[in-house]
Parts: sequence; C-alpha cells; structure tokens
Amino acid sequence: MKYRRGASAERELIKMLEKNGFAVVRSAGSKKVDIIAGNGKLFLCIEVKSTKNSHVYFGQEDMDKLLEFSSRFGGRPVIAVKFIGTGWYFFYPEELTKNEKNKNYKLSLRKARYVGKRFDEVIGKQKSLTEVIGSEV
Repeated sequence: MKYRRGASAERELIKMLEKNGFAVVRSAGSKKVDIIAGNGKLFLCIEVKSTKNSHVYFGQEDMDKLLEFSSRFGGRPVIAVKFIGTGWYFFYPEELTKNEKNKNYKLSLRKARYVGKRFDEVIGKQKSLTEVIGSEV
C-alpha cells in the first residue's frame, strides 16, 4: 500500500512538472532519486514522500543519495512531500534539521506550512515571501 501511494504521488508530481514545461524522468525503485526534471534553465533532482499522517520521516541514507546524485548531475536537490488531504510542500536539504535521537529528518505538516515551499516557488514561477522581502532590503 505504501509503495502504491508513493508511486501515485510521484506520477502526480510528474504531471504537474510536465504541465509546466519540464522534461521528466521517473526512477522506479528509488535507486538514487525518484524524479529528475529539467526545462533547460532549471534542473531538479527530487525525492518524493507521501503520507496520510501529520509527519513524515526522511532517512540519512536517502539524504546522502539525493545530495550525491544531484551534485554529480548538476541539479537542485529537492524533497517533495505530499500530505494527503492537505497538498504538496517542498524543501531544500539545507532547510531540514536532523533529529538527534534517531538520526532521521522529521518533516511535520506544521513545519511544512511555515517553512515549506509551494510548487510555483520551486519551479521558479513565483518568488517566496522571503525572496521578495530580501530583494527590497
């Protein structure tokens, strides 16, 4: 069931990216990253998570694979989380903090609402509020 939910979320995100002019490849089986997308200007290496809960965990091994692949590929690493019933939120690895107890990253819906980026921000269609404020200071 979890695999099917994750694959469904990946396909949904692929459609969103393609609709916005990206060429997209899905890496079935999560070898390195789940999705690679590019539009000639922006290249994204995306790890996708989906949950019915109010939080999702992201392991150090997944983070290492994402960072290593995106560095070698030349793409921007992105963690995409779909909170079912709420929507998509996107994070860059540097925005996450590790839980010292179990060495995983925990992403909560609450944190996603305050820190996570929306789809249009990640693909460059819209600036985030911090980008707008930062450019005016």
